[in-house]
Amino acid sequence: MGRVALVALVAAVAGCGGAGGGAGLDAGWTPPEVVEDLPFVQEIAEARGALTDVRAVALDASGVCHAATADGVQRWNGTAWEAVPVPLAGGVVDLAFAVSGELAVVGPAGAALGAVMITLPAGAPPTFVGPRAAGGVWVAGPDYAGAWDGSWTALPLAGARAVVDGPDGWYAATAAGVVSAAATVTMADGLPADDVRTLAVLPDGTVAAGTAAGLARRDPGTGAWRAVRGADGLHYGDLTRLAVAPDGALVAATPMGASVYAPGGGRRYYFGRAWLPADAVRGAVRAADGTLWVATAAGVGVVRGVTTTLAERAARYDRLTQERHVRLGYTSTECGLAVAGDLTTAATHDDDNDGEWTGMYLASQAFRFAVTGAADAQENARVAAAALRRLEQVTGAPGFFARSVVPGAECPGKQAGAGEWHLSADGAWCWKGDTSSDELVGHVFGLSVYHDLAATAAERAAVAAALGRIVGRIVDCGYVLCDVDGQPTTDGHFDPEWMESSFQARYGDAGLNAAMILGALRAAEHVTGEARFGAAAAALVRDHGYAEYVRRIEEINLSIQVNHDSEEMSFLALFALLRYERDPALLAIWREGLEHLWQVQRPERDPELNVMHAAMARPAAYDLAASVETLRALPESLVLWGLDSSHRWDRDEDPQRDRFGQPQNRFVFPYGERQPMRWCENPYAYRQPGDGHAELSGTFWLLPYWMARYYGLIR
Repeated sequence: MGRVALVALVAAVAGCGGAGGGAGLDAGWTPPEVVEDLPFVQEIAEARGALTDVRAVALDASGVCHAATADGVQRWNGTAWEAVPVPLAGGVVDLAFAVSGELAVVGPAGAALGAVMITLPAGAPPTFVGPRAAGGVWVAGPDYAGAWDGSWTALPLAGARAVVDGPDGWYAATAAGVVSAAATVTMADGLPADDVRTLAVLPDGTVAAGTAAGLARRDPGTGAWRAVRGADGLHYGDLTRLAVAPDGALVAATPMGASVYAPGGGRRYYFGRAWLPADAVRGAVRAADGTLWVATAAGVGVVRGVTTTLAERAARYDRLTQERHVRLGYTSTECGLAVAGDLTTAATHDDDNDGEWTGMYLASQAFRFAVTGAADAQENARVAAAALRRLEQVTGAPGFFARSVVPGAECPGKQAGAGEWHLSADGAWCWKGDTSSDELVGHVFGLSVYHDLAATAAERAAVAAALGRIVGRIVDCGYVLCDVDGQPTTDGHFDPEWMESSFQARYGDAGLNAAMILGALRAAEHVTGEARFGAAAAALVRDHGYAEYVRRIEEINLSIQVNHDSEEMSFLALFALLRYERDPALLAIWREGLEHLWQVQRPERDPELNVMHAAMARPAAYDLAASVETLRALPESLVLWGLDSSHRWDRDEDPQRDRFGQPQNRFVFPYGERQPMRWCENPYAYRQPGDGHAELSGTFWLLPYWMARYYGLIR
């Protein structure tokens, strides 16, 4: 539709709305796709005890983990590590269980099977021990390789890193390729490198070889070797140790994490402090129950599965958010941890966008109350709504609201630092000015949802009065956020002049800001019943082409840069606009803008944006399964340890850097292999900040979950 035709259309329909009855998005829709909240397995990472310099791990027939350390062998008894007597002094570098169940160990002092020392050929100390199908164990070192079963049987090798039983005899990993009784296999035969470090044999007879440059698999039927690299799904190809899990999965240890490759093609990567005690994994094994045991220099890590549901996870995030993330009623995006990873040292702090984050948490609790009727949800929402209203009350300028607020006693310190801080007239509060459009969208989104779903009659009146003053001041100031000095704030422009002349030179926000102001006007009209707000919206649509801006919202968003913060705010702004718009012609325009916006975000598998799209667009399909998978897959712990995925071999680097000049991927890695993140962040980015001194609040997860519950998408 051309600009002239569009303006003619909206001129004909503008002003047909008015304050009224219910919210249009809350009635008359039966979702065509619903997901039942069935139990699923949530992975939890834990450290096991205080061991250090762990060289290898192995499981006995009962699944009990044993660890090789510089001080010998340690066994996990369920609550602590306990020493296991072995006839070997000077530490253990590798260990394994023979088919008979006896523990075998190797180290600088030699090798032992059970209580018996193994008689080895002359040469350097052994570095590998593994079970032998015919009995006893395979032992290898730089100068020899052979079998021990009460006596030594040498293999015709000068040295090996590992020896395994293949379907047709033994195979040895060497610096010159894979050696067997039949042949020596090298790069010329399909290996990615001749430097073979480790071997494993899968249940179907496939021999897997780990090299410095990737994985190779030998087909048991044809005998052919095939290289497996990053493009084939290999997470990281410098492979140092392979093991086979009871279910047939291949478990790989690398200097950059551990991987599990399932027989059916599924794969899982564990990397970063959120999953492992250290990145360099020396050995990894997986038990029959799926528990992964990992050996590192910093100790033994465990990744275990816990059966849970989305509802149970929501309860945990509701609880942690209230316990550690609410400050004076405000829910910031994260709290600080004085000691890395120690949640008992949590402390809240103010944030530049306290108004936006609190508004989003407020909405999550309003949706939760509407679904469950839980008294604590209504109370959480009431406290958050009161905190938002306080941001307007403290400024002394009716309708102008602060970014954040702290007790008045903190003002001297705040004023000495960055930002525009003011002491309230009564001295009780210190508030931050130069409020941005981010805060407006958070206020409108949170307060309007609260008004409709969780507020009492008195609270609805208070919300209506606050939104009436806020939006009324913007209108009276010529569609800008005017500060206490009457001047526009830096990022508070919704006026036609700015939209028409300045937006392309700044951030490409004309579509977003048009949706923000139109949504704010419609929300204010809805809660106050005042026709002036509807008339103002009609004028912006009729006289200044704001409907065209909204229709082209994503085109404009992308005209300067890709800003994921603007993408999220676009959804928040459109939610208010579509929620209170009742004119079919305008709704069609808003949904046209929404659809393009969502299609661009769709590959991200973002549950917040997907659920909002479903609620607003009412489509036949809305990627609900992908959204639920993301909610399930995100790491349970919200501690921000930091993560850099740029080393991954399965990456597909985008030649275009992100808006901060940082490298990014062409696709979003599985969310279980990323750090938890707010949906205003770049999910394609390799680098996620953190050092363990912060915990994310639960808002990013709670909002899409409770909204999905409210609209009947998750049952």
